[in-house]
Amino acid sequence: MEAAAHGEPKGEVTLLLEACRAGSADAHRALFDRVYGELKAIATRRLANLRRPSIDPTELVHEASLRLLGESMGAQNRQHFFGIAAAAIRYTLIDIVRRQQAEKRGGGMLAVTFDAALSQTLPAPTPAEQWSEVEQALRVFEQAYPRQCRALELAFLVGMKQHEIAEATGVTLRTVERDLRFAKAWLRGRLSA
Repeated sequence: MEAAAHGEPKGEVTLLLEACRAGSADAHRALFDRVYGELKAIATRRLANLRRPSIDPTELVHEASLRLLGESMGAQNRQHFFGIAAAAIRYTLIDIVRRQQAEKRGGGMLAVTFDAALSQTLPAPTPAEQWSEVEQALRVFEQAYPRQCRALELAFLVGMKQHEIAEATGVTLRTVERDLRFAKAWLRGRLSA
């Protein structure tokens, strides 16, 4: 069980994060080994909506892990770590898709949709040439509404349930519900404009 309020014991990921912050070289590797399966599951969920899955989840996790090495050590607990991991995977995926599109200039574009659960509330699946539009909208949204964007990432990228998001972000369940409704509506409005 992860660290919780009221003196409950800390979980393995939280303890490894503390060891990383304390400078333990072994803790970095142990942390990666401990969370690798969960990171790969996050990457697999993120890639599930590719019409032509040309990106390997393992490649995505390894590239995202390079981003995480510096950032994750600031994470305070498991939920915080996976929130950072979700953002790292999202930005790494953006970079990979951009590289692929640059390599295929003018050729068959890679078709990408946003997460299945979110796309049910958005217009039709997003083609590759509009994928950067979705990501740009998310960046604008994140700048204006960081808490709501974090809830969206935790729900649709990490796969957390609403009560887990509430616990991880320190807000009420009702706030998470409102944040997710608002995020979906904002993105739907932005993308349909």
